[in-house]
Amino acid sequence: MELSKSPDGPQQAPFGISFFTSTRRRFFATVTLILLVGGLVGYYAPRTLPQIIKPALAQGTRDYTLVIQGKDIQEGSTATWHAWTYNGTIPGPTLHGKVGEIFRVTVINNLNLKHSFHTHLAPYSFENDGSQANVLTGIGAAGMISPSGSYVYQFQLTEAGLFYYHCHSSDGGYMINQHILQGLYGAIVVDKPDTPPVRDNTIFMAEIGFNVAGTGAPGFIMNGIGIPGGETTLEQIFSTSGLAGVVDQFNKTVPAFKANVGETIRLHIVNIGNLYHSFHLHGTNMVSQWYFPGRIWPANVVQLLPGAADSVIIQPQFTGVWLFHCHVVNHADAGMIGVLQVV
Repeated sequence: MELSKSPDGPQQAPFGISFFTSTRRRFFATVTLILLVGGLVGYYAPRTLPQIIKPALAQGTRDYTLVIQGKDIQEGSTATWHAWTYNGTIPGPTLHGKVGEIFRVTVINNLNLKHSFHTHLAPYSFENDGSQANVLTGIGAAGMISPSGSYVYQFQLTEAGLFYYHCHSSDGGYMINQHILQGLYGAIVVDKPDTPPVRDNTIFMAEIGFNVAGTGAPGFIMNGIGIPGGETTLEQIFSTSGLAGVVDQFNKTVPAFKANVGETIRLHIVNIGNLYHSFHLHGTNMVSQWYFPGRIWPANVVQLLPGAADSVIIQPQFTGVWLFHCHVVNHADAGMIGVLQVV
């Protein structure tokens, strides 16, 4: 378009074109300034991200010492189990901690085979695995502990839950499951920092280990003991020796715990065996803490595939000597029964 001459000065575009051009320049200048300032502000100002709420952390380190040692356990009147244990008990000590704490576990091997301490905690650094992978890589290989040796494992507790530990060795020509079923297992309970104290009991369900002398040992055990014939055998003992004879079996062939009416108790139940087991306690609801949080287990039977675990909350309402047992009932008949004495 041809520009016209103005008598008052330089050339000008016709009306409208001059207005549009100047307006467009101002528009682009403003946009450029906004983008520049906004970019600088966005660059230097802290960004607002979705808030990640971390759980309150407990403080400190918990030190535990576990000694791998042999233990002869009388299994009825005619059999002795030459068991392997942590600290002389089956299960080994229950290790308690809170989220945010550090577990430092010194394990001493006083047996004549290599053994280890493998946990189901996570996450943890590789040298604390206590498995064959440490031997294969050479990283943390001493965690597969030689006879008369020791090793210190360390874990940061990051999640609340019920976990457990066991030997992961296959030394001596025995497979890993044989090392475990010989008695080398125990529970780990990690609570939130604000969890109120409660009475805890631990129950491990398993098949008995291989090194048994004599005859008549139970095929299935809870906490290292069992009574072949289950409740039928207790009836027979009662018929000959009365209630005193039955009570004499408590914590010898029959695991036994005590509780008060209305008391809140937590049972930590683990199937450490190779077979399916289940857990039924007579006379009170079992409320799941981890599997169905806050809900009663359907039919009040805790279903436990091999390696499964759950903690249940109970509040007994009536006095009595209440039975508990595996509800694969032939397992109960083979020894897997116990009692809860409510007073």
